[in-house]
Amino acid sequence: MHALDLSRLNILLLDDSRSIRVVLKTLLRGLGVSRIYESRDSEEALVTARLSRPDLVLVDHDLGSASGLDAVRRFRDPAHSPDTGLPIIFLAPPCLPHLGRAAEGAGADAVLPKPVNAATLGQRIDQLMRPGLRCADPAVSRSA
Repeated sequence: MHALDLSRLNILLLDDSRSIRVVLKTLLRGLGVSRIYESRDSEEALVTARLSRPDLVLVDHDLGSASGLDAVRRFRDPAHSPDTGLPIIFLAPPCLPHLGRAAEGAGADAVLPKPVNAATLGQRIDQLMRPGLRCADPAVSRSA
């Protein structure tokens, strides 16, 4: 399905909903990813990122009492983040396009519609993990 071997990636999920994390883990495992780390809030995610050294982070737009936008900003802030260049995929409902624009402004590398499907997620991970494709057209991330 994907030219890149996704089984070699460490992926961090940031979502306050356990059931959504289970769904995302199922999608990722179906794509071949086996090393998946989970966090409920941005503080926990930053600690987990320091320990697990993820290759990519999936961030939900709504983290309960906090915003996914704030989490993206913290991952881009050298004062908080262990890796300010870590690829970030932001998940947001397509009915709220302003969130996607704000996420890109905050430093997200891609914005995907929520709920996301495996094909779209796998394609975007593949694009972000390939050298030279990190700056792909952001419209691609919202079009699927």
